[in-house]
Amino acid sequence: MHVLRNTVGAVKPGGLVLDLQVIRPDPVVESDGVVVCTIDGEPLFRSADAATAAIDAMVADGQLIEQAVDDHDVRNHYANGRELVDDFADRKRRLRDAKSVRALEGPCAMRERCRLRRLLVA
Repeated sequence: MHVLRNTVGAVKPGGLVLDLQVIRPDPVVESDGVVVCTIDGEPLFRSADAATAAIDAMVADGQLIEQAVDDHDVRNHYANGRELVDDFADRKRRLRDAKSVRALEGPCAMRERCRLRRLLVA
């Protein structure tokens, strides 16, 4: 949370801070509009929850003013399942059914919920 405090401290009063975070539920892999599998989001949610709590504390303390919130879907597109599985090789999050995803020969996507908050430095 040291980085958050430094970031907010570097913004002049009245300046804007945008906070983008991944939110629950778990992300999914889709192909042709059908959910193929879910992705275990807990490893990312743990750090996202801590960051959210820190920002919420700064709002409660009057350091930040929440001006707007937008929850939306974000999709990462892949040419095929193999490309998506390979993209997850270095990540903390894991596909719950990598075998089914790898078998996808056509385009697929990972869809996850995100929250964008517009915050004003008090």
